[in-house]
Amino acid sequence: MATFLIAGCGDIGSGLALALCADGHRCYGLKRDISQLPAPIQGIAADLSQPEQLKGLPAGIDYLVYAVAAGAFDAATYQAAYVDGLRHLLTALNVQDAALKRVLFISSSAVYHQQQGEWVNEASDTTPQSFSGKAMLAAERVLHAGGYPSTAVRFSGIYGPGRERIINWVKAGVGASESPCHYGNRIHREDCIGVLKFLIDRDLAGEPVADLYLASDPNPAPYHEVLEWLRQQLELPEPTQREDFSLRLRTGSKRCQPARLLVEGYRFKYPSYREGFAAMLEAEGSNN
Repeated sequence: MATFLIAGCGDIGSGLALALCADGHRCYGLKRDISQLPAPIQGIAADLSQPEQLKGLPAGIDYLVYAVAAGAFDAATYQAAYVDGLRHLLTALNVQDAALKRVLFISSSAVYHQQQGEWVNEASDTTPQSFSGKAMLAAERVLHAGGYPSTAVRFSGIYGPGRERIINWVKAGVGASESPCHYGNRIHREDCIGVLKFLIDRDLAGEPVADLYLASDPNPAPYHEVLEWLRQQLELPEPTQREDFSLRLRTGSKRCQPARLLVEGYRFKYPSYREGFAAMLEAEGSNN
């Protein structure tokens, strides 16, 4: 049995913790409000922006998973949540002489600057121009300088239950133009949990775990294709206007390839938008 500290124990973190607990591991969930943490996760109420609240963390922690979600989309919030918060927590663990076997940090594909539909993977250049990409890259540097074996996992756009933005766009009559073609990348929240557990299980088994993974389903698709498929599944009329999606989205057009995960044997539960959105629509139908 190993002991895990999940920092920022929200949707992804809680899902991972429950999966680990089911395997017999002990999991602590650190967040400001622990009142909604499901059993058997053991809550630690603390604010990562306040270093004095991180004193006296439980002894014997084997793994830290930093799964924080910023509370707002602005530069100051991203700096505080991802860069400063991670530094504060690693410093607190170092002060306690924690002997962590590995730290896993949930990063983002926002670190990639490519915008012309290029394929990107773990070896691709990263010179982000956005504050979000810059913050994530800075946090990755803090991670790898923290003194522990470390792994950054760059998720692309997370979707799934509670994350129905694209479905809601289609229901509102939004359509995407074919030109310019804007590629989207996504990963279902169940695959987010699956990827993290896959890497943890490898580490526990003594198998090699790299310092970086790009976690995105292996079939990026143009937004006009995704929205049209959803429109047909929902049996909605054609949109009156199709817009340039580059004006609606925060990220550039690129195509993410999870090269290392595929080589190491991870199999996506939802390998493309079709499987993932089909499951969401089926669940939505059963709830109506």
